[in-house]
Order: sequence, then C-alpha cells, then structure tokens
Amino acid sequence: MMSDYLRYGLSISRKNGLFLAAFLTVFFLAMRALGLAHEYYLRVFNALILILLIGRGILSYRSKLEDEHYGTFFDLYRISLRTAFIGVALFSVFLAIYLDQIDPAFMQEIQEVESPVPFMSPVMAAGIVFIEGFGSSLIFSYLVIQFLKKPTVEFNTEKA
Repeated sequence: MMSDYLRYGLSISRKNGLFLAAFLTVFFLAMRALGLAHEYYLRVFNALILILLIGRGILSYRSKLEDEHYGTFFDLYRISLRTAFIGVALFSVFLAIYLDQIDPAFMQEIQEVESPVPFMSPVMAAGIVFIEGFGSSLIFSYLVIQFLKKPTVEFNTEKA
C-alpha cells in the first residue's frame, strides 16, 4: 500500500513549489519595475509568500487524509521543505538568468553597492538567494507546522 506522503504529498509540494516560484518571480519583477529592488525591508513579503504557501501545502495534505488523520510531523516537514526547495531553486535559476542575460546593469549595481566580495557573478548572487530562502524555510516550516497543529489532548472544562 502506498503511503499518504507518496500518494498526495509529492504532487502537493510540486504544485505549491511551482506557485512559490511564480509568486517570487512576479514579486521580484514588480519590485524591479517600481525601482524598489534594493529595499531590504520588502524581503518580509518574500517570507510571507513562503509562509503562506507552506501553510497551503500542509492544509492541502491534511484535507486529503482520511479519518481525521493528522499526518506525521516528518511527512508535513518533508512536504514543506520540498515545496520550498522547488520554489526557491526555480526562482534562483530565474534570478541567475535574469542577472546574466536580461538585466546585466542590475548585476553591476549589485556588485557596486551590495556585494560582500570583490567579484560577484550572477550564479553567486542566485546561490546566496537560494541559501537564504531555503535556510529560512527550515525555520518557517517548523513554525507553520506547529501553528497549524491540531490539539492532541482534550481538556474537560466542565465541573463534576
């Protein structure tokens, strides 16, 4: 018999990972078009997009399970991390191509203004974004799972 993770989790994380990549790409292009690409405080919205799609994946998975079965923590964590990996990796590939082929002037700005090393390539910049995005997903996945967790113990509040 196929596990619930294999039956539902892989497709849910793939779909949400693609949504994550699309939302991150659209947000990046919108911020670039508005001239706000260098504003660090707007990265909060990247985190919000990540949290919402991780939560969406967990809720989708739980809705597919039978008999009010919650699913194990590790299944939920794997779905969350797989969602984040797919989304952040695809966005990082897009970013490397964007910085190298589409807008090399933006890459030059990054090298002059924000580069922590004397020479930064588009692949290095995309790698930094991947590490930052996937690293934050390790924490956000755990937090979202805990936030969406159903109570496991019922307390009787009536007095006898």
